[in-house]
Amino acid sequence: MKNTLKITILMLCLSLSALTIKDGKPSSSGSTEEAPNLLLNSSFEFHSFMSHRTGKASDFQSHNVAFWNTEAWGDIEVMRESHVSKPIRPDFSTHNMVAISPGKKIWQFFTLPEAGLAYGDELSLSVHGYQKEANQLKSEIKVMKADSEDGEWSPKDFGMRDSRSFPKHARGELVVAKEYSASMEKSGTIKVLVENATIIGKASVGNISGSKDINTFGIQVEFENLSSSDTVWIYAPKLSVKEAYRNSLHPSREMTPNYRHIPRTIQKLWKGEAIHVIVMGSSIDRGSANPPMYMYDEDPSSATYKQPLSEGLFDPEKAGREDLDGYYGEWRHYYSYAGRLKLELMRKFNLSADKICLNFMAADGSSIGESHSGLQQYFSLSIPPNPNLNGHKEGESWEDLYPDLLNRSEGARPDLVIFGSGANEKTDTPDEVAVFEGAIRWIQQNYPNTEFLFSPYQNQGKYTPNTVDLQALSLRYQIPYMDYPKIADDLTGLGNKYSLVPSDGHPQAAAHYLWFKQVEKAFECWNPIFAGQAQLQLPERLHTNTYGWEGNMVTFDSTSSRIKTNRFIFEDNAINSWGKTDSEPPVPYVDGVKFESRRSSPSYNLRNSMFRHGRTSLGDRHILEIAGENAKLTYVDSKVNPNRRFFPVSNPNWNLSGQTIEPFHSEWGAPYGTEKITLKPGEYIEIEVVCTDLSVAWVDDPDAGTLDIFVDDQLMKSQSCNIGFIDTDKKVNYLENRKGILNLGFGLHKVRLQAKDADVAVLSVFTYDSRSNLNSERRLTGLAVGGETLEFTRPFKTRPLVICSGDLSVDTKDISNTGVKFSGTNGSYIIIGE
Repeated sequence: MKNTLKITILMLCLSLSALTIKDGKPSSSGSTEEAPNLLLNSSFEFHSFMSHRTGKASDFQSHNVAFWNTEAWGDIEVMRESHVSKPIRPDFSTHNMVAISPGKKIWQFFTLPEAGLAYGDELSLSVHGYQKEANQLKSEIKVMKADSEDGEWSPKDFGMRDSRSFPKHARGELVVAKEYSASMEKSGTIKVLVENATIIGKASVGNISGSKDINTFGIQVEFENLSSSDTVWIYAPKLSVKEAYRNSLHPSREMTPNYRHIPRTIQKLWKGEAIHVIVMGSSIDRGSANPPMYMYDEDPSSATYKQPLSEGLFDPEKAGREDLDGYYGEWRHYYSYAGRLKLELMRKFNLSADKICLNFMAADGSSIGESHSGLQQYFSLSIPPNPNLNGHKEGESWEDLYPDLLNRSEGARPDLVIFGSGANEKTDTPDEVAVFEGAIRWIQQNYPNTEFLFSPYQNQGKYTPNTVDLQALSLRYQIPYMDYPKIADDLTGLGNKYSLVPSDGHPQAAAHYLWFKQVEKAFECWNPIFAGQAQLQLPERLHTNTYGWEGNMVTFDSTSSRIKTNRFIFEDNAINSWGKTDSEPPVPYVDGVKFESRRSSPSYNLRNSMFRHGRTSLGDRHILEIAGENAKLTYVDSKVNPNRRFFPVSNPNWNLSGQTIEPFHSEWGAPYGTEKITLKPGEYIEIEVVCTDLSVAWVDDPDAGTLDIFVDDQLMKSQSCNIGFIDTDKKVNYLENRKGILNLGFGLHKVRLQAKDADVAVLSVFTYDSRSNLNSERRLTGLAVGGETLEFTRPFKTRPLVICSGDLSVDTKDISNTGVKFSGTNGSYIIIGE
């Protein structure tokens, strides 16, 4: 019996011994693995960029740690452990250590969903450190919630202009729901432990604010130096949740090197060079909200806690930031996610306000379609500083605010474009991706190597469909996508969903903070540095309609013959328009199809319009009409597709076969030319062009016949020319028309236009090179002599363009997709095609 007991005990000991060497992983007996560390960058990794500026070797230290925050540059110093004096260093390898200056602190904030946390979870925080005297290092876990008190409030009661009433939640910043802290009586090397920190939380349903609610959304871990004279050191912090193994959603959090996708911007920040950042988007991006975003009293001990103190124009003195005078137009810009980003980039990279031009192109009620009219003006800084137009103080000049930016060799061109809210888009839905992509490609064509950052806003996962468009573009263009929409949606499963967005869809300051914390991750850098991955410049288009959105705008006003009261013929494929009716709202039609508009907008505004549209077919005629009482178009911005050429019948490249050119008098401003040739049945004209697509223009007439369109001797279209356009007044209009002949392949094409059945009046041909890029272009070069025939090893898609020099020549009839026969004598050639 005793022997049996000894064997049992021995086997149990062996079993326990074996358990201790299993790297802490759960065993079948139910033992638990060590809980994951919920802190990002617990080893305090960093990139020391000051050497980029000073030229001095100091790679071993910095005043910024990736994914950690401080109030100001210099509050902390992170250092490789090999450079820390031995009395402070631990007896184990900790990689890096942080010195906290007297009275300063370092912290990290994250939302509960990011760490897989929920109400009721119990946290523990440990940190190793060094303090000269007892109780100098304070370690804290702060449970952060949105503000909420019983009842409603009105800004007018505090001297503000707004007289509406709102629930008392969502005023200002996140607040501390509960904090857990610890310090050590011991001096020297210490380990501070905060335990039993329960995540409290309680949410009601409905847009009603109540003091019993605890709308907890995140956790903030802080390490503070309480000493007024001594430096304290910290290293190897760990935040864990009790019994984490039971919940597979508690992740091992990893640092994602998003910075490698914006390498040009990051390198400029490292060097301390001036950068220009464009903030695209709507009212949400610039901080417009209901109630307005005020400066609140955020001191919990104050008698005016959470009361608004200032509204409207930004007051740098009240903000305690006189260095920002001129650089913020209104409080909403200051509290917006982008305004917070500028402040944090100044801290992280030790920059002054004049180094980061934060240009708010975002505007109330604006969409990406509307923005196309203002791209050139905003990107060139043509609009003077203005609170409403670009988020800057009025009366200043760009030269005074950003002297280094204006004096650099590349000029004031933008370095980074942030795409934020898509709440108001509704342009060409569900094909809005083309409108976004068109803007990106316009920027890349006019400002090559400009970088982009996607940071869309989404509320409850259903506010706007554009997030998936940006995700698709992220894949195609290799643009970093900072997924605040997922975080925001997850947060609605915790606190009251109205506690961050109390009225309509506009987020308050605390929500902008949560949004900013996701954007901030794109700028976190640490060693070893991952190789940069430049964003793709003009890759293959994602959507066929993009081509119509990526050209330049041409503006027509009401005095132009191109606007016929309430009607307009497009230049190509996309328009942005302004107008009015006496009966609201104006009703737009494109090619007879009814659409919607928000309201009359008669004044030309670069960021707000009445109606925009671009879901059209290339090369066809498209007509905009506005219906309503006394309907009138006041302005139209019309896109001209890139690489378009116009060949009126008077162009000398035409072979007119003796036909006579006549004047053409248009009632619609002659969008397709002022000259015509009237072809009788059987008569034709020809032209050879280089293009991928073409468009043939003629004049409709009730007695006209049919126009046969041949390309490379193949009949591509038999077009009836006696069909009128029926407008919204039910009137039949016989006017200019055109039709696209598409997807011909890049190369040389012979176009023949021939009438049959009856006379047809021909106006012109437009050609397009719609290739996304030159990746599929083939070039052959060499020397040849007249009479020599060159056979292509691999046929071209269509007849290529052949360019000869010297005394070598070629007749286009001697070019095919399989070979070319040269004329003349000796010379060189270049053959271009697909």
